[in-house]
Amino acid sequence: MMMKLSTILCLFILVSCNSKKTGEATAPIDTLITGIDTTPPENHPLQPDISGELNQVNQLLHEKSGGTLAVLSDTSAGWKKDVFDYFIAPKRKENPDYPYLTKGDFNGDGQADLAALVKTKDKAEYQLAILLGQPMSQDRISFWKEDIEVCAISTYPKGELAGMDQAPFKLKGDAINVEYFERATFVIYWDGKAFKRTYTGD
Repeated sequence: MMMKLSTILCLFILVSCNSKKTGEATAPIDTLITGIDTTPPENHPLQPDISGELNQVNQLLHEKSGGTLAVLSDTSAGWKKDVFDYFIAPKRKENPDYPYLTKGDFNGDGQADLAALVKTKDKAEYQLAILLGQPMSQDRISFWKEDIEVCAISTYPKGELAGMDQAPFKLKGDAINVEYFERATFVIYWDGKAFKRTYTGD
């Protein structure tokens, strides 16, 4: 009888000691152990809500192109994170539509115009859509296709413009600054008859 009691006591002590080993973490009963990192991805804090103007531009482009054109977005642009954080995020704080939509009087007629960076559906084809006048109309959209890829557009204010390949001259209105990450920058401006381009940096 004593032998049985001492055996049971020894087993009890061994089991108790084993469950209290230091350094071993035990998972709570309600924790599922999968071995996979299931941390939810964080949304970029600067990701903007789509503005009313951007929605309106998309609607006009959809009507004009039969649904093949849309303003670029962070998703369709496919920025690398380090490039986005350095090249886009700082200016996004000032303009939630940056770098895909910018405003100005681009043909010098005193009316507000818009320029949008546009992509063709299911293709890596990009262009600028310049929407002239107010209210916006699909009948007053000009397109600039030359040397347009995923880039950042902003407004170059009316004043003097000095290009790398031409002498400084007075702009007739605001212009559209087209910037690439670590590539040449150029400005699209109205010369009184048509939109032209001059390189301003490399």
